[in-house]
Amino acid sequence: MNQLSAERILIGIDHGLDAAGYALKFIENSRVIHEEFREIAERLPGVRAIIAVGPDGRLEIDSYQFPAPDVNLGDREYVKQSRLGRGLYMGAAKIGRTSGIPFLPVSKLVGDHVIAAIISPHFLIHEEGRCADCVSAILREDGTLLASFPPAAQIPPNILSMPMVNRNIEGNSASLFSKTSSVIGWRRSEMFPFIALSARGVRSSAPIGIDDR
Repeated sequence: MNQLSAERILIGIDHGLDAAGYALKFIENSRVIHEEFREIAERLPGVRAIIAVGPDGRLEIDSYQFPAPDVNLGDREYVKQSRLGRGLYMGAAKIGRTSGIPFLPVSKLVGDHVIAAIISPHFLIHEEGRCADCVSAILREDGTLLASFPPAAQIPPNILSMPMVNRNIEGNSASLFSKTSSVIGWRRSEMFPFIALSARGVRSSAPIGIDDR
């Protein structure tokens, strides 16, 4: 469920960033570009804004406000990584310099510009509201936590060191999770660079199936 939820959001964002890059390339009026960015952002669930960062690192277009704030974002991880041209990049959660609100940047290089969607992290994850002892998470391949439910869940920093997680595309295992006996399931996305993980506490007497493929 978490994998499908995240992939559905990211597919829309990927297309949206391409559309924003197209507008930036073929429209000369910056006010019109801003309006195009704003309309694209409004159509994408969870996206608060779409921005364009120029080759010099300056913020050129911001769908949230016009004109864009005079800031240099060239030192941001998502800007530097996107310039490597490896497709969609999912940055770690940051605090916005102009908004002061936590956000997750999803970005890609389109032409000479880095186009980024500023998203609310919780939109990437399915909320398990009916399960009191369930924890869900979306992580990057390097183990960086992108989103979790509950939002304040303590995800062990070494969770991806489990041998089976490193070896398999998907699987499940019995293990201690946040000091609780749990069943942990995971699956790598074949479309985007993230791993969906879920854990559920179990009674000590409960039968547990382990898939160690």
